[in-house]
Amino acid sequence: MTAPTRPVPASVSRTPLPLNASDQPTVCVLCSHNCGLRVDVVDGRIADVRADESNPITHGYVCNKGFQIAHYAHHEQRLEHPLRRKEDGSFERVSWDEALEDICARLSSIREEHGPRAIGLIGIGGQANHMDAAYGLTWLNAVGSKKWFNAFAQEKHQHFLVDHWLFDSTPTVFFHPDQPRTKTLVVMGSNPRISNRGHAANDYFKAFAEDPERRLVVVDPRETETSRAADRHVRVAPGADVWFLLAVAKSLVANEGMLDAAFVQDKTQDFDALRGALESVDVPTMARRCGLRVDEIHAVADELASGEPAAIMWDLAVEQTPFSTLVSYLIRILTILTGNVGRPGGMVFMETATPPHLSPKRFEEPERALASGIQAISALGGFGMFSPTLAPEEVLVDHPERMRAAVVEGANPLLSFSDTSLWREACAKLDLLVVIEPTMTETAMLADYVLPTPVGYEKWETAGFPKGYPEVYVQLRPPVLPGPEEALPEPEIYARLVEGMGLVGEPPEKLHQLARNALEPAGAAAYFAALQEASGGNEAKVIFWGYRTLGEHLPSPALVAVWAQAHQNAFMRRESVLRSLGDDWKDANPFELGAELFRRIMDHPEGVEIARADAENPLAGNLNHPDGRVRLAPEPMLEEIARAVDSEPQTDAERPFVLAAGLRTRWTANTIQRDPAWRKGRGPHCELHLAPVDAERLGIAKGDAVRVATHRGELVLPAALDARCLPGHVWIPNGFGAAYPDENGELVVQGGNCNELIDARDRDPISGCPHAKYTLCSVEPI
Repeated sequence: MTAPTRPVPASVSRTPLPLNASDQPTVCVLCSHNCGLRVDVVDGRIADVRADESNPITHGYVCNKGFQIAHYAHHEQRLEHPLRRKEDGSFERVSWDEALEDICARLSSIREEHGPRAIGLIGIGGQANHMDAAYGLTWLNAVGSKKWFNAFAQEKHQHFLVDHWLFDSTPTVFFHPDQPRTKTLVVMGSNPRISNRGHAANDYFKAFAEDPERRLVVVDPRETETSRAADRHVRVAPGADVWFLLAVAKSLVANEGMLDAAFVQDKTQDFDALRGALESVDVPTMARRCGLRVDEIHAVADELASGEPAAIMWDLAVEQTPFSTLVSYLIRILTILTGNVGRPGGMVFMETATPPHLSPKRFEEPERALASGIQAISALGGFGMFSPTLAPEEVLVDHPERMRAAVVEGANPLLSFSDTSLWREACAKLDLLVVIEPTMTETAMLADYVLPTPVGYEKWETAGFPKGYPEVYVQLRPPVLPGPEEALPEPEIYARLVEGMGLVGEPPEKLHQLARNALEPAGAAAYFAALQEASGGNEAKVIFWGYRTLGEHLPSPALVAVWAQAHQNAFMRRESVLRSLGDDWKDANPFELGAELFRRIMDHPEGVEIARADAENPLAGNLNHPDGRVRLAPEPMLEEIARAVDSEPQTDAERPFVLAAGLRTRWTANTIQRDPAWRKGRGPHCELHLAPVDAERLGIAKGDAVRVATHRGELVLPAALDARCLPGHVWIPNGFGAAYPDENGELVVQGGNCNELIDARDRDPISGCPHAKYTLCSVEPI
């Protein structure tokens, strides 16, 4: 197929922007909280950054990282033109037409010869740049492939599977603590005062600690900024969270006075099966594995049972550890048994801008990876995602449908995903590697084609993560900077791919005509009806014909996805929308509500509320089993309980240390920041942290070069003596290892890439999440 030649439309973020502008609303893109910012632009560059006091989501809060966003937009490795790899490994500049014609032809050939599963999509969506998702996933679905590998699935997608089993909740909601209203908060695997779990986390936890009626319990091997203010700090052994949670669960079940008997009786089923599975849990044995006393475990059980209400917060250190899917399940079980689910101040279901929707196919057999059989899990929406840990073996497996072509967009697998050496091997075996990126990353350096996109400040963008509770917020950001002249937004690239592969034809002329009035309620109804009829329900035609027709009448055609989502909200969660809009809108039809939501979103680039969940009845709409009961004993979890009970913590005499790879600090931002100049203060910022007693035994002093090695690789880093670490526990920050040019133009690797040390096979058997926070290693001085 030949990609159609298209002039770059003025609306593809091409409306000329002034080179000088002040007080422009936007967000920080360096983590998932997306704190509201105001920026001044001078000569087309971000010149000043400050917190946005008018932002209804973050209310003027921003951490130190947000002030450094200019380094993300302006640096030496920005891509300006499409590039094609030559035989000698160097790159040559090509036109968009030339690049897409060859890419579409090669993708079509691979699809025809090897089947659609031979094409995969890796990435989609940076920390605050999610406008691509509707278009990229629709392209992949039109290809006929389900091979989507996303960074979220190396951390959190197992929670959505567990929530599906237990509650039959939708894959658009997050099971989350109701932090403002809880009285007892248990924090596991997280140091929120540094990682900014929740907006203004420092202020929140300071106020929490000062309130005599509230209690903070921190379960963490390390002493942290958060644990220092805790009422109870439980220093569980690294990677032992599953045995700790099993012991707490057994304590609750063994003492029926700790259970919320009414909730268990009225709102759950299979309690006897769960109790039977926990019979084999010996609390003293679990305590030994955790490095704890039995009374410490009983005390946490009592805190949860008497919290009135109590909630649990968790993050990466219990998500990238052994038995991580079981850990997710047990966190929920503890809050269910104590009656802390679906109550104000307990555990609630946080909604996103995508309205909750239950797929009629949710109980069907899921797509599974060819090499491992691990399933795709629907998370953040209805499309199943695979852990990126599985992607290399999907390329390397001996199978007729193995992955032969990959489109990598908004991701840098060689730096961001487990087992860098395996990724290099897989990239070398691909027949076609296309990287869609604003930056010449390590993965882009291996690609056949590199296609440039604007950064998140040079195009219309939004973020799909939940922004509050019970409010549902949307912040749609217009571009504040001019981008490279030839860079195209991701939706435009996917539109050209789907057209160039012949997956959709040109839209009917009637749609162009009806689109002129589609921004008004009556016109929207007519346009929707014609679009559905003309497309025959074909999702790719709906999305991309909408992009090409209605998109002509919007500041950017990518905004069609936002317009459609506004109308989805009007149709699919009317009650929640009316809680936000008020009684004046109670008689409005869905198209009137949709038009009003879209108007508000467009008129409020600082952010706006579009819906509000029922905070007094959090189970409503989230516990969807026909009998209204939580399923306590999914068979896969009973099997995992038995496996965990029978498993001792993994040890290796040659690698006696437990490495937590990829901890957050004040100067880490995943791999989105490449220019090391963004980091301030005294360095080095990438060190191996170890306990002083271990350093003394090994003859290591602060700043000494040390070699940390696993069976997959090794790094040499300066040593940091960290009295907050338990003996035998070491850690490395995330976000390092990028090669960036020095003043002479020579590429210099910044710190160490901890993914060089992690084995892709060391992962959860259900979700594929890597055990990055429990990797056995050796440490020696150099």
